Amino acid sequence: MAHKGGNFGKILDIDLSSGKVSTKTFDEALARKFIGGTGLATYYLYTEVPKGTDPMSPANLLIFASGPLCGTECPGNRLSVNFKSPISGGLGNAYVGGGVSSEMKFAGWDMVIIRGKAPKLSYISVHDDKVEIRDASALAGKDTYETEEMIKEEIKDPDAKCLVIGPAGENLVPLACIISERFKAAARLGSGAVMGSKNLKGFAVRGTGFVPVAQPEAFHAAADDALAQNAANDRAPGFRQFGTAISLDQNGWYADTLATRNYQTGYYPDVANMGSEEAARTFWQKHAACPGCQIHCMKFGVLRGVEKFEGLVAEGPEYESGVMEGSNIGMSALEESMPLIELCDALGIDNVGSGNAVSFTMELVQRGILKADDLDGIDAQFGNFEAAYKLFEAIAYKKGKAGALLGKGTWAMAQEIGGDAPKYMCAARKQGIAAWDPRTSRGMLPTYALGPRGGVHTDGASAKGIADRVVSSSCCLCYFIHGTWGAKTNSNIMAMLNTLCGYTINDAEYETLGKRIITLQRAYSHREAGDNRQSDMPFARVYEPMPEGPKAGAKWTPEEVKKLQDDYYAYFGWDDNGVPTEACLKKLGLDFCLDSIKG
Repeated sequence: MAHKGGNFGKILDIDLSSGKVSTKTFDEALARKFIGGTGLATYYLYTEVPKGTDPMSPANLLIFASGPLCGTECPGNRLSVNFKSPISGGLGNAYVGGGVSSEMKFAGWDMVIIRGKAPKLSYISVHDDKVEIRDASALAGKDTYETEEMIKEEIKDPDAKCLVIGPAGENLVPLACIISERFKAAARLGSGAVMGSKNLKGFAVRGTGFVPVAQPEAFHAAADDALAQNAANDRAPGFRQFGTAISLDQNGWYADTLATRNYQTGYYPDVANMGSEEAARTFWQKHAACPGCQIHCMKFGVLRGVEKFEGLVAEGPEYESGVMEGSNIGMSALEESMPLIELCDALGIDNVGSGNAVSFTMELVQRGILKADDLDGIDAQFGNFEAAYKLFEAIAYKKGKAGALLGKGTWAMAQEIGGDAPKYMCAARKQGIAAWDPRTSRGMLPTYALGPRGGVHTDGASAKGIADRVVSSSCCLCYFIHGTWGAKTNSNIMAMLNTLCGYTINDAEYETLGKRIITLQRAYSHREAGDNRQSDMPFARVYEPMPEGPKAGAKWTPEEVKKLQDDYYAYFGWDDNGVPTEACLKKLGLDFCLDSIKG
């Protein structure tokens, strides 16, 4: 069945082992069943990556997936990056903003599947249907900033959009990420390590085409309406002025949910020296936005009056990095947090995962479980900037005992150290959690413990919210754009998707789409990592009362957690152990997943 609009039905398939480049196709029926982006990429992960594949082997796939709404008037496009995760052993999925998803569509590709392993360090250049696998020997060891600029210079195209890895990815560090446009990261679950395992230093894409539209007049009217809602939303001015850093001040002062000193508390008055108001006064110089976005949440600044980092140009702080390289490791000023954020981006390590690992390490030192001798002499105390800087460098370069330990991520660290260490680990489904304390930000526990990726803060705050969010993510829409639509989110997406693609999706089908994609993701992670009720259990700290602040005493109880799990499994039609049933799989048209529940 031919595509009417939105999707081309074309996948660029690149085998780095053989150098073979080919085109795969998919029909409209498959696109409508899984939408595109994350949903369609998970289908290919499930069907083309053999059960039990080592995530770091050539048999793993690295899939760059653009959704049907990308490259159109619809705002807030992202790219979905998919793979089997070296951290969780199950679904690996990360997102990155900027122009790369649209540029892929302009080049005529809905998705790029990268398989195999290049015989030497390489990068890929795509210009429309011209594809080259190029030697990247000159890029070895370069940071992400240098890599992107050198690739653009070599292909003679300053407007190409790139995905690159830094030293961490080359060193196959599980916490490595993929960077685009210098400051944007597809960060979670080991994306950069998988890219590095393929000897792939970078991917550049440039397109000169356009996305077909089934009903142009109706689509543009729907997109214009969605844009107008974004511009008029009450939350938009705050985001425009302060970006996500606005949550640093709010959460640290009165929401009591700012992750602090490895989530020991959510209250942190020192945020006054490193939050959005301080950044606006002393650091920020320019606002920036992804293509077509009115929010422009990115903030660029220059450090002044800081001897070692005088003149440092950096983007941030945004909320996650501002916390994970700030309050959660005890930093108390922008001149401390911003160099650490910039270091993570340059070396290509996940701000959230690495910040979680460093904060965990610091608490273990605080409690006498780890000593400086275990960390190559590094005095890993909360608030010690020099120690933190050394630890982040050690992670990226796998340097010494500290790098070997921390680079694995929080959950794997806890298992290796043993003893009381797991009591202080803040990880869900083997991945360090994000920057919101779930005792006081209660909607975070469902996304951390039950969401399809584990430990991630943007997958939805309830069963239905998680199902709705995965449809949006399969369209590859940014959370901050559709977050301003509120109750109109699903109807806005349907209005654009139907007129763009020529579909007739209604509320019932939209809900089924969400259930289908989430159940497919669960079937994959159950098959590969054994995900079930036990793996969905939260970490110990959620049961500890918040010790101070405006929400002192807040905590979860085992009974509340059990009900959360029961309601979640019931919504999706899974069994009491959190595993999709045969009836559920058949009802959702996922018969090919039956092997996942039959051993």
